[in-house]
Amino acid sequence: MAPMAKGTSLKVVPAGRRKCIWMEAGVVSFKLCDNNYDCPTCAYDHAMQAKVEEARVTKPQPFVEAPKERFTESWVQKMMKLPASRRKCRYMLTGEVSSKICPNAYECGSCEFDQMMQERLTKEVIPVRAESHVAGLIVAEDIYYHEGHTWARPEYGGRVRVGLDDFARRIVGRIKEVQLPPIGREVKQGEVAFTVRRNGHTVGILSPVDGIVVYQNPQILREPMEAHRSPYERGWFVVVEPTALRKNLRSLYFGEEAHKFMMAEKDRLISQASSMSLAADGAVATEDLFEELEETKWLEIVRTFLRS
Repeated sequence: MAPMAKGTSLKVVPAGRRKCIWMEAGVVSFKLCDNNYDCPTCAYDHAMQAKVEEARVTKPQPFVEAPKERFTESWVQKMMKLPASRRKCRYMLTGEVSSKICPNAYECGSCEFDQMMQERLTKEVIPVRAESHVAGLIVAEDIYYHEGHTWARPEYGGRVRVGLDDFARRIVGRIKEVQLPPIGREVKQGEVAFTVRRNGHTVGILSPVDGIVVYQNPQILREPMEAHRSPYERGWFVVVEPTALRKNLRSLYFGEEAHKFMMAEKDRLISQASSMSLAADGAVATEDLFEELEETKWLEIVRTFLRS
């Protein structure tokens, strides 16, 4: 294998992350997508499109040094120069379909396949692509976590799916009822948006993002225990149309930061609930904290960790 040229470095896409479409098209050498391929709402895409337009209308001046990076083509223009077999649909890039070539020159807003996929994926369960076990807690790697132990997963068309994380579902335990905000209701990050009931107690659950509710999970209303059995997949709560997503995501935990957050929360929980069942390695073992604590202590834990 030939050695790399001096000054170059090997840039690897981290696990659970994906290339930005500008990187996928070969316009930039390295950029990760942080907006779930929803380019119309992406600040980076807007800035890059502006650079391409500026380069298109600005004529090179003699005796003036050209900028190091002069972007003369957009990612769409670059992708459309590729053979048809390499023009991957964004649902292939995200792994939702194994093979799909873009049929609409990357005009997603007018694409029938895109509209069909958005409708289907809103209703269906989207499996967790990767998960880790942190101090006995399950952490899904492709979602963002709020300090009140709800999660947010940006999806197609810019929408966000919301649910209860593994830490919270162990605290509230075997839920008897879930109440969701109606479609069209506005929710605010850090404010109570959902409630769950357990043995006569109502627990407020915070929204991880700002937005408008566009879809409820009918399964969770019929079977509230799905939030306990499958918090990241079948047990999600609602899908929202976000109103301040980029701002909201900056205050959520993701990736390694989510791992550190969960570890710290586990340590705090152990210090406050010393009688809680633990595994041999000190990890959280309990599936239902309500069953292990006195009622007053359980209510204290709920207020402390769910921030409601």
